[in-house]
Amino acid sequence: MGTAGRAGPEPTEFRRVMGLFATGVAVMTAAGSRGPHGMTVNAVMSVSLDPLLVCVSVNRAARMLPILRHAGAFALNVLAEDQQPLSRYFAEAWPHATPPEHRFEPWVGGPRLVGCLAAVGCRVERRLDGGDHELVLGRALALYQAAPPLRPLLFFGGRYHRLREPAAAPRDPVEVWNPEEVQIFYDS
Repeated sequence: MGTAGRAGPEPTEFRRVMGLFATGVAVMTAAGSRGPHGMTVNAVMSVSLDPLLVCVSVNRAARMLPILRHAGAFALNVLAEDQQPLSRYFAEAWPHATPPEHRFEPWVGGPRLVGCLAAVGCRVERRLDGGDHELVLGRALALYQAAPPLRPLLFFGGRYHRLREPAAAPRDPVEVWNPEEVQIFYDS
């Protein structure tokens, strides 16, 4: 039996197992009354192509929710592999820690982080109940993609990772075989 009379797995076990689903890392930004506000998110998914919708899961206790309600819009900034310090800053320490060097540009939906890999500017379309989180559905209004090489920051098993190209696969034996080089001998 789980906590609070709940049957099934414990929340910590659930979090550990779900952490084995590798995700990208993004910073959700919105224009607050005191300037740009950001929050690290990895529970993000594209929902629909018609209309263009994305969904972000936001903890109900997060400082971001009242800012989103007021702003009515946000930007999702997909982080590049060298932006791990920004992910950590917007995940926990903000606004108390000294921020790593970064810059925002005014953009559709919310501030765009300079140096991000990609961004989606959104208008809040709907907010849905998601237990201790709120699912924020955003209608995509603008898209941004950095120039290659595109190297995302990844999160897996409670740690940050970098994308690595897979090792070259061994060539298929059929590709190696050249019929002109093969000699066939018959027993007489």
